[in-house]
Amino acid sequence: MRIIGLMMWASMLAACAPARQETRAEQSPPVIATVALVLPDEPLSAARVVQFALTQHPDVRAELARLDVIEAERVQAGLLRNPMLTLMALRPESGGGLAVEAGWMQSLFDLLTRSRRVAQADAEARRGRAKVAMRLLDLGVAAQSAFHDAVAAAARARLQHAELALDEEVLALQSRWAQQGLSPHADVLALQSMRDERAHMLHDAEADATRARAMLAERMGLASSDALRLPEDIETVAAPDIVLADAQARALAARPELKASTAARDAIGHERARERVGLRNSEPELGLRIERDAEGMAMVGPELRIALPWFDRGQARAARYDALSREAEARDEALRRRIVLEVERAWTVLAHALHAAEQAERHRARVQVADDLSARQYRNGGVDRMARIAVRRALIQADRQRLEARAALAGAQVELQRALGSSVR
Repeated sequence: MRIIGLMMWASMLAACAPARQETRAEQSPPVIATVALVLPDEPLSAARVVQFALTQHPDVRAELARLDVIEAERVQAGLLRNPMLTLMALRPESGGGLAVEAGWMQSLFDLLTRSRRVAQADAEARRGRAKVAMRLLDLGVAAQSAFHDAVAAAARARLQHAELALDEEVLALQSRWAQQGLSPHADVLALQSMRDERAHMLHDAEADATRARAMLAERMGLASSDALRLPEDIETVAAPDIVLADAQARALAARPELKASTAARDAIGHERARERVGLRNSEPELGLRIERDAEGMAMVGPELRIALPWFDRGQARAARYDALSREAEARDEALRRRIVLEVERAWTVLAHALHAAEQAERHRARVQVADDLSARQYRNGGVDRMARIAVRRALIQADRQRLEARAALAGAQVELQRALGSSVR
């Protein structure tokens, strides 16, 4: 199941999308109103939930708009400052012609450092696109987790309902025995209390299932959870086919956080190179100067303006960018170590979850064999009804254990996918 692959595909598709996404983004109310109509008739799967969330959620359109902003900022960084035009006209107090002074100035610092400014803008754009990919991945992972939670919550409610039905059956049987004098009424009261407690637990389970469905609808970008069709059980998860070292290497190559961190280091390096040159201290400007006095004599010539670095000689800026560079390198190293540790932790938890799920499956199979044997014995009169109910209750408990094991396994797989930043397989 290439769930994170779907997320990465959506991220790359977003990066290659046309610049104009605002028209579609402005049509969000009609999309939300009709989104329930495009849900499939068959029960949902984790992959389909992720795909739906990445194509229909309004936050995705917001991230696409953010990509447009990043591209516009990148283009803006490559533009030169507008030239400065000055114009002054003076008339002598005694009267006569006008004295005119005009000047046109262009920043040489802005012109000569354009390549470094563009390189910094490209690094900032890579950082921004990596952050968008991070948010899309988080959205897909959240949708997948909400899907597994919703399926597990609905299954818990069904198991609770089945156990309540057994309590009702036992209570009816015990009541008949009490009426016939074969059982004390205290046992009936105890069973009624147990039945009422189970009914209260069922209400809690149904409320949890409702909240989980609502959370899934929210993660998918829906306005209602009525159209959601969930499967009866959680999908089975296969063991990953790569070793831990390969998984850690894949995470270091695929996690968008590292791409954003690398881009941030590059941006600081380009800005540092641009701000530490001698042009930054003097900020020269070159232009043309035209003067015409009151007698009509005109003069034209070039004009150069240079700031004298008497007070600000750039030492503080150099120290600042040196510190920023060291900070970025240290944070990048900390991030790499954290990612390696996250993969190791998620990998170990997944291995334990796989083992627990296999044990739960074997236990459930053994209990199913016992249930089949008990059913045959009950039909042949070998066991009474209470013994038959006890075996059926044991089967429900085995189903509950298997459900919790599968839920933990699904959560562990999602956590490993998040740690990898790509598909497990």
